[in-house]
Amino acid sequence: MLVNWKIPGSSAGWTLLFDETKGDANEKFLFQFADSVMKIPGYGAPNTAKLPMANTNGSTPFKWTSTYGSADLALAAMATLRTAFKGITVHLQLIQGGTTLYLPNANLTGSSHDVQGASCTHELKFETDDITTTEPA
Repeated sequence: MLVNWKIPGSSAGWTLLFDETKGDANEKFLFQFADSVMKIPGYGAPNTAKLPMANTNGSTPFKWTSTYGSADLALAAMATLRTAFKGITVHLQLIQGGTTLYLPNANLTGSSHDVQGASCTHELKFETDDITTTEPA
């Protein structure tokens, strides 16, 4: 899997997050959706009416391991990733074979980094409201 990111509305192209074909070992990709349902209690009714809403919240952790040229570079990569995504909204692009999916307007909600020598296992968790095959602007 290849995962890229870019800032919405930016004229800059996609920036690589990780690429399995370049040696980054993808360990986890699990996408979860939570759809909103409005619950309306009826007066004297035995059941609650449940109305499905169009609101969806999706979240996914990306977990991968990269090997760097030195332990110093592995440690620096941890800080670089944290700084790159902290407090901004990004579009994510996922490419697997001939399929490309987009996670528009994603926000970083958590990160962890396990540095062992020149190797670092990164896990970034993003939340978004959509998954689509149409490239966002």
